[in-house]
Amino acid sequence: MSTKSLRNLLLAGAVLLALALAVGSAIPHKALAEEPESPRLISVTGQAELQVKPDMATINFGVETQAKTAQEAQQSNASKMNAVINALVASGIAKNDIQTSNFSLYPVYEWQQGEKEGRQVLVGYRCNNTVVVRLKNIANIGPTIDAATGAGANSIGGISFGLLDPKPHENTLLAEAVKNAREKADIMAKAAGVNIISVYRISDGYTSVSSMDQGGWRAADAEAIKTPVEPGSLTVRATVRVDYSF
Repeated sequence: MSTKSLRNLLLAGAVLLALALAVGSAIPHKALAEEPESPRLISVTGQAELQVKPDMATINFGVETQAKTAQEAQQSNASKMNAVINALVASGIAKNDIQTSNFSLYPVYEWQQGEKEGRQVLVGYRCNNTVVVRLKNIANIGPTIDAATGAGANSIGGISFGLLDPKPHENTLLAEAVKNAREKADIMAKAAGVNIISVYRISDGYTSVSSMDQGGWRAADAEAIKTPVEPGSLTVRATVRVDYSF
């Protein structure tokens, strides 16, 4: 083969390679590697709630004392709090249902004005001790409060009502929430003119028990405390997230 023929052959090969590369670059990427199609979904949140009567309550009982020295304030507080705890146990509260939730001891200052200028003056020490009490019989709330205040408790925190075992209500409501999600999805699918095929994904929901906490009282409210405390009702809620394919 002559040199001229070889040159022409190489030139033709280069042209063919260039054309092949150009054609290849013009082919869409989708044709080379097909991307998965995104699922068609209807996403809804299912909810359910139930009103139930509480069967337990927690109350905070506190003792506050003040004295000239820290030791006197602490000793006086310990004596009164022991009396409160003994009164609670005597009223039927188990020892393991009484737990210390706060203890503090700090100096107390007062502003005193002198002839030329005023200054902060240490006047004593204040001690606070609080216990949280769980009552498994809410019918005893009133008598329990009376017993604690009679023994020396001079502050009472908010009453919080609850359930000893909320699990049966929670399980029932989770099932109801799933049904509610399907009802919503059916309405949306009908409005959109599509048919639900199956559940694509379901997310574990959450449940909650809520009540309206009662306010706090001071010892001066002892007469009002004797009025029966109404527990009202609790709201148990459940929520789930469901994605349906169509």
